Amino acid sequence: MDDASQVRALLEQIRDLQQQHLAEYREQATRSLQLVEESVARQKAHIRLYQRVVAVGAVLIVVLTLFLLSYVR
Repeated sequence: MDDASQVRALLEQIRDLQQQHLAEYREQATRSLQLVEESVARQKAHIRLYQRVVAVGAVLIVVLTLFLLSYVR
């Protein structure tokens, strides 16, 4: 094997490894994006839950305040 063929073989190996690296990077980037989207959806669901809890708590406070005011009179 002469020097030119060795260089060619090394360049082909480098190219193949870069292609594999790029494919793995794309897979990881896609998976990362999926995880972020799932996380955002979960956060939105939690926000809706907390809004309901706060609304129910506010209604309870108003009802209890009105009850206490009517009880005092």
